[in-house]
Amino acid sequence: MIMNRNPSNHIVTIIRQVIAAIAALFLLSLFLSVRGAAAEDSSAFDMDNWNGESVILEDPQYFMGVEDDHIPVISSVGKTNVKIHGVQSKYKLVNYTIPEQLLRADPDFLSLMVEAEKYIGYPYVYGASNPDTGFDCSGYVCWVFNNSGVCDVGRMGANGLYSLCSDVSKQDARPGDLVFFEKTMGADVKGITHVGIYVGNDMMIHAGDPVGFADLKSEKWSKRLYGFGRLPLD
Repeated sequence: MIMNRNPSNHIVTIIRQVIAAIAALFLLSLFLSVRGAAAEDSSAFDMDNWNGESVILEDPQYFMGVEDDHIPVISSVGKTNVKIHGVQSKYKLVNYTIPEQLLRADPDFLSLMVEAEKYIGYPYVYGASNPDTGFDCSGYVCWVFNNSGVCDVGRMGANGLYSLCSDVSKQDARPGDLVFFEKTMGADVKGITHVGIYVGNDMMIHAGDPVGFADLKSEKWSKRLYGFGRLPLD
């Protein structure tokens, strides 16, 4: 004997199938919408200029740029004379600030000046060659070169430094070259008697009394100028 199916059960089954189909269509539509939005966002990213690096979008430095170096101010302004072991430097410091573009143009010159500036105001002491005692002219130049990492010249006098240099004309002198003088210890003393480091703009830094800047155009230095020299740095 064959039994008839219950019509109500059949209707319920159809309703469930319709609901399932509607739900499936809704989920498919939602998935396609999200995928399309993601594709739009990725197309806005400049792939031509991307090198594969990781980008932290929250990092403002990525967008604003980063200053990749810092050039210190090399200046005698605001500095005073220094007393070492009871020895006080005598004369007034010349106020001068080395232009930033000269420091930025040559890393060796920058290194020299970072070291040289530390001792502005120190007294001149004949034969001395380090910060604990003060400096004479060649002692200062040797200390600056040796301790800046630019080159090692040992400890020698002004004539010895000149012997290491190649001659440079005044017109071709550049910051970091050495500048030599004669007759700074009296007319009877022959040969080179003083040395400083040229810093551009007709200025030098040297162990005067005190250590500091000097104007090469002044009568004191211009009439005693012997010449310029360039140390081999390689």
